[in-house]
Amino acid sequence: MEKNLKTKETKTQAIQRQIFDGRKVVIIGSRENKPTALVRIRYNNTDTNGTQKWRIIIDNEEYRTSEIKINCPTRTLTEKFEEIGEKHHIVCDAKEVIFEKNIATIY
Repeated sequence: MEKNLKTKETKTQAIQRQIFDGRKVVIIGSRENKPTALVRIRYNNTDTNGTQKWRIIIDNEEYRTSEIKINCPTRTLTEKFEEIGEKHHIVCDAKEVIFEKNIATIY
């Protein structure tokens, strides 16, 4: 008898699916229980229909969304990656990120 092997969904994939489903997802601080988390924002140039226009990176986990509302101070950041080169971000130290109806609101 063969076992039905299914790829297990990661926590990040499960959260992303909930975001696309329009559910409310709240991410508070970081996984290390810091009061704030560095949130990186990048445009997603591979989006084809507007539902994944923005990439939001929190604690090295990426989430995609159609729109972002930012309610905290922001700045720019340029990072160098050995294999890729330079990447430019809009960043903020966020206390909370709420995804609802595929829109992210950063506080």
